[in-house]
Amino acid sequence: MLVLCQEAVVPLTLIHARAIGLMTMIDSGKRDHKIIAVATQDPEFNSYHEAAEMPEHRLSMLRRFFLDYKQLEGKAVEVDEIQPSKVALPIIDDALARYSQQRRKGFSKPH
Repeated sequence: MLVLCQEAVVPLTLIHARAIGLMTMIDSGKRDHKIIAVATQDPEFNSYHEAAEMPEHRLSMLRRFFLDYKQLEGKAVEVDEIQPSKVALPIIDDALARYSQQRRKGFSKPH
């Protein structure tokens, strides 16, 4: 999940956020979903409820970011158009269910 906000955020920080879209990438032949969200407490971004409301230039920058970082890893990648938030919600629900299932089984510790 990519959460748009004005402040730098360290990993593992909890942020109140709202999904505004879904970008699906084809990364080495596999689908890789990227949820686009906004921090609900950030006045710069919290007025957006759908990615399509954002300026076209910002959406182009998001797509370019994902293209570039995968290409720097030497991976062939395609980035689809950003889909509405309603398309993202089942992806989020599935991820939460898989996380909950894995949590009940226990996470293996690295050796």
